[in-house]
Amino acid sequence: MEIGEQRKHERLEIARQAPGKFRLLTPAGAYPIAAIRDLSGSGIRVFLDASLAERLDVVVEYTELTLKLEMQGRVAWCTAQDHGTGAAKSAGRYVVGIELFSPFLFMSMAGLY
Repeated sequence: MEIGEQRKHERLEIARQAPGKFRLLTPAGAYPIAAIRDLSGSGIRVFLDASLAERLDVVVEYTELTLKLEMQGRVAWCTAQDHGTGAAKSAGRYVVGIELFSPFLFMSMAGLY
């Protein structure tokens, strides 16, 4: 089954990764975010080494030496990465779309927007 594009906001490709560390926090544990692919007005697309269930409530955590930010969100979708389509080989095995509840605040505070 193919799911059509349901995006309401333009995607902003990430040209460089933020200097701090990102993790995805779930009730079952914390998962390092290998890379952020893009952002939109309603969410973020990331690479992980773990598969996550759709509709799982999560927290995106960003930390630097003197800064810690947390943003509430929900897994919108998760799929295995197809390395044959030019995806970064060092990134995680799964691509995860996360709906963020206040994405513009998060992006500006993390220096991504």
